[in-house]
Amino acid sequence: MAERGLDPVRLARVVAALTAGESNPQPSMCAASAAVMHVSGAGLVLIMRGRTLGTVCVSDSLTESVEEVQYTLREGPCVDAFRTKAPVLVPDLNRLGATRWPGFSAGALALGVRAVFGFPLLIGTACIGALNLYHDQIGDLSDDQMADAVVVAHVAGWAVMDWQSVAGPGSLARQLESSDTHRAVVNQAAGMVSVQDGVTVDEALMLIRAYSFAEDRPITLVAADVVGRDLRFG
Repeated sequence: MAERGLDPVRLARVVAALTAGESNPQPSMCAASAAVMHVSGAGLVLIMRGRTLGTVCVSDSLTESVEEVQYTLREGPCVDAFRTKAPVLVPDLNRLGATRWPGFSAGALALGVRAVFGFPLLIGTACIGALNLYHDQIGDLSDDQMADAVVVAHVAGWAVMDWQSVAGPGSLARQLESSDTHRAVVNQAAGMVSVQDGVTVDEALMLIRAYSFAEDRPITLVAADVVGRDLRFG
């Protein structure tokens, strides 16, 4: 897992909290994310080129309903966090106004949500989705909560890629499946990215796969661009 720029103590604490009791890691990840952040709910959503592919996990049934509203209307914090590759912070949903997310705001408020926060799932420079946090109370995230949220989104993004590397066909997002990862060009590209970015070969392969997913391109073509020096990570 790439860790550059993250507080190692905070990272270790968050990883320990998110991986405790992983009998069923996907829903556990979202429930633990909500607990770490001290918010009412959390959800992980995968997005490719602005098209929502589906929810990886939610912390509870209410969050599932909120995510369904966002998925149906294609508007909300996860969509904007993906588009901007930056946190989207709305501490008082009721004061957002009718010009931004009119349908989502109405639906979320009706479900009891009062504040929403979206954080992009970044694997290197590629964004594969968003971590969504919902709260039943109005209020900004504290500085500590903001720092934790960045780390949670980082860990969650790499966890999704890790789950997919061992998932069966049809699991999670089909576009993340990588039956081509043993081809020579992909392995060669992973080796090049490993040297360029100073990461392990496994992490380099995840960067390539995440970029392939985010750009909706076959992994072999992305790898060929890396080998041909038309694409460089880092």
